[in-house]
Amino acid sequence: MKKLCRCLFLCFASLLSSIPLLVFATEQSYSVSNVEINKSERDDRRYEVIRLINGINVLLISDEKAVKSLGALALPIGSLYDPKLQQGLAHYTEHMVLMGSKKYPNPSDFSEYLSAHAGSYNASTTLNRTSFYFDVENSAFEGALDRLADAISEPLFDPKYADKERNAVNSEFTLSRSNDGFRIFQTDAETINQNHPASMFSGGNLETLSDKPNSQLHKELVDFHHKYYLPDIMSGVLYSNQSLNDLAQLAEKTFGRIQVNKNKIQKINQSAITKENVGKIIYMEPAQPKKVLYIQFPIENNLDKFADKSDEYIGYMIRNRSPNTLFDKLQKQGLIESINAYNDPIRYGTSGVFSIYVNLTDNGLDERDRVLASIFSYLKLLKKEGIDKRYYDELQKVLALEFKYSDITQDMSYVEYLSDQMLLYPTQHILDADYVANHFNKQAIEQRLESLTLKNARIWFIAPNQKTDKRAKFLDVPYQIENISTSQINQIMKEADQLQFSLPLFNPYIPDRFEIDQKPTKEEQLINQPFNPKGNYFHFASKYFAEDPKAAVILSLRNNFVDDNVKNQVMFITLNYLVKRQLATLNFQADVAGIFIGTFNDSGIEITANGFNQHILALIEATLATYRTFDIKEEDLALAKSWYLERLDEADHANSNSLAMQPIYAITGKTYFNRKDKRQAISTVTVEDLQNFRQQLLTNSVPYMLTFGNLSDQQALELYKTVKNHLNSDIEYYPDSTWDINHQINAIITQNAVSSDNALFMGFVPKGYDKIASGNISMLLSQIIYPWFYDQLRSNEQLGYIVSVFSFDISNSSGIGFLIQSNEHDPAYLNERYQAFYPVILERLNALSDAEFDNYKQSILNQWMMPAQTFYEEFGDYYVDYYDSLFKFDTKRKSIEQFKLLTKNDVIEFFKQSVIQQNGLTIASEVIGNQPDKELNHVKGLTPYQNAAELQRVLSSL
Repeated sequence: MKKLCRCLFLCFASLLSSIPLLVFATEQSYSVSNVEINKSERDDRRYEVIRLINGINVLLISDEKAVKSLGALALPIGSLYDPKLQQGLAHYTEHMVLMGSKKYPNPSDFSEYLSAHAGSYNASTTLNRTSFYFDVENSAFEGALDRLADAISEPLFDPKYADKERNAVNSEFTLSRSNDGFRIFQTDAETINQNHPASMFSGGNLETLSDKPNSQLHKELVDFHHKYYLPDIMSGVLYSNQSLNDLAQLAEKTFGRIQVNKNKIQKINQSAITKENVGKIIYMEPAQPKKVLYIQFPIENNLDKFADKSDEYIGYMIRNRSPNTLFDKLQKQGLIESINAYNDPIRYGTSGVFSIYVNLTDNGLDERDRVLASIFSYLKLLKKEGIDKRYYDELQKVLALEFKYSDITQDMSYVEYLSDQMLLYPTQHILDADYVANHFNKQAIEQRLESLTLKNARIWFIAPNQKTDKRAKFLDVPYQIENISTSQINQIMKEADQLQFSLPLFNPYIPDRFEIDQKPTKEEQLINQPFNPKGNYFHFASKYFAEDPKAAVILSLRNNFVDDNVKNQVMFITLNYLVKRQLATLNFQADVAGIFIGTFNDSGIEITANGFNQHILALIEATLATYRTFDIKEEDLALAKSWYLERLDEADHANSNSLAMQPIYAITGKTYFNRKDKRQAISTVTVEDLQNFRQQLLTNSVPYMLTFGNLSDQQALELYKTVKNHLNSDIEYYPDSTWDINHQINAIITQNAVSSDNALFMGFVPKGYDKIASGNISMLLSQIIYPWFYDQLRSNEQLGYIVSVFSFDISNSSGIGFLIQSNEHDPAYLNERYQAFYPVILERLNALSDAEFDNYKQSILNQWMMPAQTFYEEFGDYYVDYYDSLFKFDTKRKSIEQFKLLTKNDVIEFFKQSVIQQNGLTIASEVIGNQPDKELNHVKGLTPYQNAAELQRVLSSL
């Protein structure tokens, strides 16, 4: 189950109200908290919180198994503190502090240092906080911390970079115009209390971030940093393989030098949503094809009651998918796809919202009042009968299990999250605040349910062709707001009184046994099973998580017909959609119980389950049984067709960089058919077609099964044999053929975007390299050259906000790809700048010293050779080879062996062959933005292809 209380927006008021640190004096210039941090009994990391002499609270995490070191610094200041005349200033400041500092004046120093040491960084600004975070190899931790600390403490704010970063902020703004989350956010800002700072435009653009008669941007920037970047309100996180004492000294040496400014920050006291802002209906047109009912109820900031989980209890009940609950009835009536409910108590700083979010079907949009009546009828049932400690105990147990057996992925998002937690919660609960549920507060639940009324709601209908009479500023979002009339309320509640629902069933899949049932994996087991066209079964024990009561199972019924024509592909997707609707209750119960289960395409039906081991095989069996037996009705097929056509429309409406990558992903996958053919195919599918196709899938397929972890090999093998007995034993399966790039060919695919942004992907795959060699070299090459490309084309030339270099696959070969999304420049100009910079890259590659190259290489190798950090990471190594039918399960070992042999000359030669001489595949995927008032030029000199399907046919035939 997802974490129930991870808040995205942080507030200064929460910091002020949190429990103060209890400290004892030391000889160092920092103090150590004597408050013990709650951690899982299975967590062997060491934790400590110190307060530096300048006031920064720093969480230290010592983990001798850490693959990388991670650092983060956060402050409870965000866009709510923007000056009225410089909206977006907090975001702009976040950008500018990283553009050179007193000790490290080169703006690219931080990124290049991290890249040279297998690292990366990011920063983000919300309404309530700004955060900076990075990861880096362990040996380079101090250098990365020093650079971040110097940027925060003594940024240069060189005016020559001002316009560049204004343009960077503006590029983010242009991206947001097609993002419906941002569009809702801005429309919300214009329809709440206009005296609250949340009503401002938080992202910023060239218009808002500019010199004005009474406000000079550069002065405001310097003043904002001086006023709000205060160490005594900051939180930091250091995570590494070093000892706590060493980490404390690192924090003192780096974060400890951030300069103290004694400024007092004014609290925000206004209410964001007043009584004038509720009892409203808001109609909004989305940028993407969707149909949404979104209900907001204003709530107070009750973060100090985080351990009650009262609002989370209500959300848990609303989301439940048991028979005859709100979700179950609306889904079976064909009115909704999904329903979610969640709370954000500090959405606006000192107040928040409780929200219900519903994805509607076409029928649901037409019968929106019926859906509303159902929601308020169910809320009425919860008020009357649904406040029951047994449900709370279930929620409490689920959260406790999730915390005890949590898998922590050690990347920079983890320390970003922890630095946020430090701003929100007492020291004791930094780690477990999202999982604590120790007070069943019946009165609080009753009071909240009493407030969830139509009169106290803001009801959004987000769908195409809504009635609108306004446009949200900057993002140009069509919307209309009106009062909910008394007659509407009476009509909806009258219908609500006539509806009947049931409370959820108690979950039968929450584990109560945590058995360990695995034996060490025999190495010979990895090589003694060649691929068998009649099927294979594999079981592996975990090498690193032998004491975890977890397992992972993949059952694949593979065949050679599921993808061989467009109608079969469309029927599989349609059938999979229908079975997922049938499995909604089972999947929800499993998810809550800590087990993921899903159905996918692995040359046929794939059923995947992973999580706690107690019920995992039973869930696989139940899923397969549902697939075999559920009824397919005409109304179900009509619903599936509508859903599928909307997915195709979504692909057409993707943002420009995603559109540019779509052909690349399509070419390297299974046989691809264009969306026009898919639309035609879905129109011809009948109920009888689906029934016959399902019978084929469940009869004329070959079983393959991979099990991993703490699971009875005997029981899993019995399941495999049972499945095999249901299949036609005469059928054989052979993996799809792959192909290498062994010819020189150039190609370009052009698409038109709905949004205004252009994009250009240029990819180069040299001929004559095998899969492992090309994959290794392109991965290392991208790691080296990405910061150079980014610094020149994004930071210096400001060509766009999304600027990237990465390795990509084309069937059995890999190459190097360059991508930019730009609102200002067309693909032809972007390609000119690419071409101009390729020789610079070659020059810089040649100039790399052997020591510098070895450092890049070794940093990647160190990560690769470290033991898996989570159960699922270890399982992933087996899954990659299983999916490709490489049943020696030795691809990773072979890749490491080959990678060790790479030389600088290998990388240079690869770049020369692929990019400079273009001796292989050269592929351009360009996207022309919707800018009717501007002439946009195409990339010239390449062979045009209509779509990815046509190019895939050519490449696979060479």
